[in-house]
Amino acid sequence: MDQLRNKEPIPWQRACHECDLLLTGSLAPPGQKLVCPRCRCTLHRNSNHSVYYTIALSLTGLLLFIPSASLPLLKFSIFSFGADNTLLNGVHSLYKAGFIWLASLVLFCSVLAPLGKFLLLLFICCGSTWRLLDRAVAFAVRWYQHIKEWGMLDVYMLGILVALIKLRDLGKMDVEPGLYCFGAMMLVANLSSLSFDQNAIWQRIALRRALREAAT
Repeated sequence: MDQLRNKEPIPWQRACHECDLLLTGSLAPPGQKLVCPRCRCTLHRNSNHSVYYTIALSLTGLLLFIPSASLPLLKFSIFSFGADNTLLNGVHSLYKAGFIWLASLVLFCSVLAPLGKFLLLLFICCGSTWRLLDRAVAFAVRWYQHIKEWGMLDVYMLGILVALIKLRDLGKMDVEPGLYCFGAMMLVANLSSLSFDQNAIWQRIALRRALREAAT
């Protein structure tokens, strides 16, 4: 790894995602950013130790996922009747009501996609340090690009807030510990997306490949 740190960054061509200007450059220096010379949008922001921040946030998200999915989010009661609502109970209720496709969509966007996102980020950041996992890490990065937009925890939280406002006049609505864990998981999911720098992962793989080619 010392050779990787001392090696000069490998330049590549990239197209600006705003104006499609084709540029040749490398990673931004740590703590700085690269901007497009034509439209001035940010092309790459290199945070210090972004890989380690992403590992910590992914582990935190996985730990918060367990109480978020198992503990009650809300408790709604009318007179003497009450029920606890968990993340998975909502999916089960939609399925029992006959909304199979809607239940599947809620299950994927609120449970499977966030869980897969945390697992992929953890595998990518940890696996990027081993040469034998280069192919698997590259495959995982591509999968992450497909799945990251489907983890709609903020939309689910918005639905919970709407339910709190609309149903509070019909009965008693209590906030349970699971909702606090869910809110924390939503915050951690957004922070992990911001801290993840896929260009740094590709650079690690490219440097190792260059060292192998130089050795042969």
